Amino acid sequence: MSAQQKKGEDDADMHLARKIMQNKQFRVSTQADDEYDFEDGQTKKSRKKQRGDDQNIIQKKTNTNRFLTQQERCLFCLENPNRPMHLVVSIANFTYLMLPQWQPVVPGHCCILPIQHESATRTVDDNVWVEIRNFKKCLIMMFAKQEKEVVFLETVMGLAQQRRHCMVECIPLPHDIAKEAPLYFKKAIDEAEDEWSQHNAKKLIDTSQKGLRNSIPKHFPYFHVEFGLNKGFVHVIDDEKQFKSNLGLNVIRGMLHLAEEDMYRRRRYEAVEVQKQAVASFSKEWEHFDWTKQLRETS
Repeated sequence: MSAQQKKGEDDADMHLARKIMQNKQFRVSTQADDEYDFEDGQTKKSRKKQRGDDQNIIQKKTNTNRFLTQQERCLFCLENPNRPMHLVVSIANFTYLMLPQWQPVVPGHCCILPIQHESATRTVDDNVWVEIRNFKKCLIMMFAKQEKEVVFLETVMGLAQQRRHCMVECIPLPHDIAKEAPLYFKKAIDEAEDEWSQHNAKKLIDTSQKGLRNSIPKHFPYFHVEFGLNKGFVHVIDDEKQFKSNLGLNVIRGMLHLAEEDMYRRRRYEAVEVQKQAVASFSKEWEHFDWTKQLRETS
């Protein structure tokens, strides 16, 4: 391929990335959540209402204090001075892209996170939701150049404690393996749920038509897997103590026939220098698709 042809393709890719911020396809209406918002009925006595209001205020203060404490401790909140900043690839207004702290499952394994301490993509504000979608869209374009498709994983647990920072793990897979991913995940969740579930709830919900927000209510723990942007499954976690938080990555490992012991040990951390080299290599590929450049140019 000539240098002129390659430059033409790169310019075309960058043009696509530039359009993502203005792409109305990724704007999400707040009406999507209306069916899960219920107003409290009227109380019989004003004293009960006052007492209820006081309890709500106390609870809100408690939750706020807990939230601030978690934000100070959380290594994924950008305001935390102890954050692993050397792993950050790209920062938008409300979200950012980074490589994992632990050993990646495959080359190109990366993570999308909100800048503020959020627990789940199901409950984030629209501006955060749109930016997450922008990152996903650009990652799909980038890995398509490498003849790969992207599987997105999110595990949401411990919502009451607000300890876990919302994270979408992005796993690029070769086309021939990626096309089998829906079958692998459906089988894995159905089989595991037979062991975990105490109820006869629906094991797997297809999000292809309604999307995540219209498929489950707010404030439920869940596991969500997306195959690209238009197909996916969500599973409401019935018993958090029994559910294995590494389920999604283990399914990927099984698909790739990776070492079985990787499924049962704790994630391994890599040396900082190795991580910095991985970030430099990833950033070189990402540069042509980095939609956040437009934010800096227009600010």
